[in-house]
Amino acid sequence: MAKMILQNIRCSYVFADKPRKNKEDGSSGGYGVQLIIPKNDPQLKKLNALVKKVLAEAKGESALKKMGMYKLPVRDGDEERDGEEYANMMFANANSGKKPGIVNRANEPADPDDIEELCYSGAYFHASVNVYYFKAKDGGKPGIALGLNNLMLRKKGERLDGSVAATSEFADFGDGDGEFGDDEFDDL
Repeated sequence: MAKMILQNIRCSYVFADKPRKNKEDGSSGGYGVQLIIPKNDPQLKKLNALVKKVLAEAKGESALKKMGMYKLPVRDGDEERDGEEYANMMFANANSGKKPGIVNRANEPADPDDIEELCYSGAYFHASVNVYYFKAKDGGKPGIALGLNNLMLRKKGERLDGSVAATSEFADFGDGDGEFGDDEFDDL
């Protein structure tokens, strides 16, 4: 297993603060993000080199000549995804069974309000990942995967899920101090 910190990476399918739900039974699944990396980003070359290193350590140098036999974490967005956000991009999923640590730009534990505001599909993060080998399961291929360790909130980006934060949507309608009295509601 090897570790890498990817810097200023746009993420999609962000399940960092709350786990995703299993589609089959509605139970809690794991945590994770999908890393969207420009094809010309130098970090991509380092990540691919690390994937090859882990594969060679697990299965020997000869495995590098037969990489098609293995499931690999880095995939081509132009070939496998629709949407302009994947044009000229590679992507990889990083997952964990436990909640990742989330810090702010000052490297302090992120305030819950910051997490709610900045932890969404389309935001940018520094992501700490483990690169590891896994054995074949249920007739599938063995391969290399990325484990999600921790995230640093970096900056906002255009939301990929189409949603808007409530504070932004109602910015023009705010008034008062947030406390409600009996006469504060408009007649409906």
